[in-house]
Amino acid sequence: MAPSRADDLAGDVFADVLAEHVRRIQQRIPPALADEPDAVHRLRTAVRRLRTTLAVYRPVFERRASDDLRDRLAELGHVLGPARDLEVRRDDVESTGRASRTPLAARERLVVELTEAHAAAHRDLLEWCAGERMRALNAELVRWVAAPPWAEAAEKPARKVARKRLRKAVRRSLSAADDVDLGVLADRTEELARDTRPTADDLLDAAHRLRKAGRRLTHAARDVTRKPTKVLGSHARELDIAGKAVQSSLGDHRDALLLARRARVVADAVETEGGDRRPYDRLAHAAERRAYAALDDAARAVAALRDVAGRTGQ
Repeated sequence: MAPSRADDLAGDVFADVLAEHVRRIQQRIPPALADEPDAVHRLRTAVRRLRTTLAVYRPVFERRASDDLRDRLAELGHVLGPARDLEVRRDDVESTGRASRTPLAARERLVVELTEAHAAAHRDLLEWCAGERMRALNAELVRWVAAPPWAEAAEKPARKVARKRLRKAVRRSLSAADDVDLGVLADRTEELARDTRPTADDLLDAAHRLRKAGRRLTHAARDVTRKPTKVLGSHARELDIAGKAVQSSLGDHRDALLLARRARVVADAVETEGGDRRPYDRLAHAAERRAYAALDDAARAVAALRDVAGRTGQ
């Protein structure tokens, strides 16, 4: 079992948290630029985890410096997003297509378009990372590791700071859950999956906020429950698991909706060309079933989060 650092000062613990996040980012940049499998996802996750640390544990760091670094990291995250999202959509076509026995030719048409878009997104990533903004971000990360800009809470006990900030992250997640009626979302899933020209939707926006809150909670809990920065124990690890389940299930729902919509857009184009749209409709129906299953998982995940929060007094 990893030794607890609950009696350490917050600054001592979060100096190591910062160093580990920066190490991961720097380690994952070369594979992402080389477009190795899953490398963009791993880098994007590392960037998000550091941004979460700066946001959730904000009182530990000097406010202006923290906000500046978060903004710089957000720029990199913005460039990583399209490449990663296109990877997910390409993988979804393959996995859902095989499971639904969608003909290979139909899957290939969808994959080719996504692959071309991914290549363009990756070129944008390469260009950004070769530029001045990436050099400035790297320099800032090095400065933070060498001399983090601490605020008053850095001198407080790490356990006290971690508990207080995780409670806030839990409240944020529960508030976001209160704003989403998953039953209504299930009732509207078929409609949403068939809307090939979607506009802003309040219900999907609320689900997106809940997904982000779940991700924020799991990342924040991992900062203080895993070696070498373990401050809190099993209850906080339960929050990590609960937040991850919320994030994953609602992410699966979103991805399934996007796949269903894209399959129907291509089906319409194929039909206009005089071709057979049925293979694409089959894939769209399979994606809809995935969306419904994901919402079942989301309902269980939210219930589990409420249960953990109640048992741990969050």
